[in-house]
Amino acid sequence: MRKLALSAAISTLLFAGITGQAAAATTYFSENFSNLNAWTRSGYSFATVSDGILSFSSGNSGGDIFTTASFTNAVINFDYRGTANTVGGGFVGLSEGFPGSHGWLAGAGGYGTPVTLINDGKWNHYSIAFTGTGHIMLEQFATNVAGAGQFRNLSVSDVALPAVPEPETYGMLLAGLALIGGTVRRRSKTQ
Repeated sequence: MRKLALSAAISTLLFAGITGQAAAATTYFSENFSNLNAWTRSGYSFATVSDGILSFSSGNSGGDIFTTASFTNAVINFDYRGTANTVGGGFVGLSEGFPGSHGWLAGAGGYGTPVTLINDGKWNHYSIAFTGTGHIMLEQFATNVAGAGQFRNLSVSDVALPAVPEPETYGMLLAGLALIGGTVRRRSKTQ
């Protein structure tokens, strides 16, 4: 019984450590892409939202959409999915205007951006720190394939935020805890 209580206490502390990390972060901006009300579109915007996902119907340059708010010295956190085997794709930058003088923080397709976004057809999480002040800008570049670069769960905070766990992750965690509990219980019966 004592081992079971100890096992439960350790599991609870581990779970609290995993889920409690994001509580200390200050989030300045959060976007679930139900609409584009917090964004300004460029003159030729190809941005569309559906089911919490931002995608583009065609490529653009110099920024497609820009946050209406500007940010200084922060971390942008987001999930990105690029079409596998595509040259180009999604790009994330910081712009002084709508559009204006800008710099790219991340991009797909080997264009020399500080961070390369992966085009593998899967969701990948990114946290990118930036210095300076500007509006977050997003676009799809160097390809006119609709939906070649997609974004979701975008936020701007003072620290890097971990990826939002998928339901399968919680299922595996619970299955592991059940397995540990069953093992401890079986051992206590044999003693």
